[in-house]
Amino acid sequence: MTIENDMKPITKHPQYYLRDGNVAFVVEKQLFRVHRYFFERESEFFCNYFTASEESDGTDDKPFALDVKSEDFAKFLWVWYNSRYRYGGQPKDTWLVILTLAARWSFESMRELAIHQLERFSMSPVERIALYKQHKINKRLLIPSYVELCKSPTLPSPAEAEQLQMETVLRIAAARERALLRAAEDGCLSPTSALLRDEELVTIIDDVFEMGGTTDHPGTNGTNGTSSHSGSNCPTIKTPTPATNKVVPQDKGKGKSFK
Repeated sequence: MTIENDMKPITKHPQYYLRDGNVAFVVEKQLFRVHRYFFERESEFFCNYFTASEESDGTDDKPFALDVKSEDFAKFLWVWYNSRYRYGGQPKDTWLVILTLAARWSFESMRELAIHQLERFSMSPVERIALYKQHKINKRLLIPSYVELCKSPTLPSPAEAEQLQMETVLRIAAARERALLRAAEDGCLSPTSALLRDEELVTIIDDVFEMGGTTDHPGTNGTNGTSSHSGSNCPTIKTPTPATNKVVPQDKGKGKSFK
């Protein structure tokens, strides 16, 4: 913080300085006064912070200082104080901020809410994988992203590979190779990993990425909710036989339901 900023007076936040609030925070020279209850109910981090601080007591004169952006803290507080009791309509960037702060401060329920909301947004598979791995989010939620990368005609670009990290890139390459061999065994003249049914790719990804081998696979219908690839359309050197249509088990839910 610059000297100029240090000299600026502390002002009350226009939205989150509540008359009946009982704990004060100062964030970027803005004073927030909200309800301590939420912080102590949901976060061990804040329970320890409140009791360990010797310089602050949560009053307006001695507020707890937080090293975050004021606008980000306001987005975080919105989860508790939004007046419409609805979580839809917020942009992806807002939920990314909420996820980051919830993970940083150990608000597990809010973290789950942010993940649930982020699942509704369109992201590239590389972006979603990098984000979810950074925050240690349930890796099974990444199965549709891995499927998409395996079906892609090309491997991730150098920039994308840097985001994914080398271990993930190597596992994707291994999954693609196994899928290609499986397609060749099925008799494709020009086999590619994209020719396998999604459920077959999921089985391969389950093994290569060590997902745990459970039978419920989220997102096997594809990332856009469209019907999954129903079968191989490649030319075959085998005598054609009637295909057996398998019913793919669908994931009934990815967590809590929030409206």
